[in-house]
Amino acid sequence: MADQFHLSVMTPKASVFDGVVRTLEASGHNGEFGVLPGHYAYITAVRPGPLSFQANGDAKRYVVGHGFAQVDADRVSIVVSSCDDVDSIDVAAAKELLANAESVLMEKSPGDPEYSDATVDQELALGRILAAGG
Repeated sequence: MADQFHLSVMTPKASVFDGVVRTLEASGHNGEFGVLPGHYAYITAVRPGPLSFQANGDAKRYVVGHGFAQVDADRVSIVVSSCDDVDSIDVAAAKELLANAESVLMEKSPGDPEYSDATVDQELALGRILAAGG
């Protein structure tokens, strides 16, 4: 298994993927990151956006919400608030969510709870749009 590693992707509601992969790409706190077998160990925040990996010769593509990734040389564990197949993304709905979130951000102040919610909605919408390529 020197050219592969174990990947677990979980949400609060389900285990989305648990298996062996060759590569992984995701959106992290400091930008996009990739993992190959034998990677050095670290923990990072995962930002809303695309998550892709190679498993059994097939490319798998998801869009994830906020979360964390723990990377080791032979194992990666990702826990995120949401994870959906890229093909299920409704780009029009994501663009509407983005517009609504930006409207709230223009009207509310940073101390307002609605402002915080709108910030999360904005990040999720942008992640979905980015993952869908739209």
